[in-house]
Amino acid sequence: MWRIKVRAFTLLESLLTLALTSFLILALSGGVSHSFQKVEEGLFFLSFEHLYRDTQRLSASNQETSHLLIEGQSVSASGARLQIPKTIQPSGTYQIQFDRDGGNSSLAKIRFQTVDQEVHYQLYLGSGRYKKTVHDK
Repeated sequence: MWRIKVRAFTLLESLLTLALTSFLILALSGGVSHSFQKVEEGLFFLSFEHLYRDTQRLSASNQETSHLLIEGQSVSASGARLQIPKTIQPSGTYQIQFDRDGGNSSLAKIRFQTVDQEVHYQLYLGSGRYKKTVHDK
């Protein structure tokens, strides 16, 4: 009779390998999820700035009043809607009105808070421009 020796992992070795692999995946996923969160936040702020400028330009080109509304977890303007990520909290409800020339009617300071930082947009009356400042916590 022929005897074939099969080399394989024992049950204990298999469980040890599985535990080590699971630990490494869990350890790396925390850093990866934090990176994804930062990218998502960065993309939101870029999209918000584009929506702000687009609403301003649309108001000037159509020669009509437009509104940008920040309420709850969304930003809306001229039929467009932008969802605010769960990791970003606006500090209140804001309504910005753009006149026919594209200028805004507010000196509001729009504040968003994330886990790591606070982002402020200081609006300039009439011009429709803003200044963005980021404060680390």
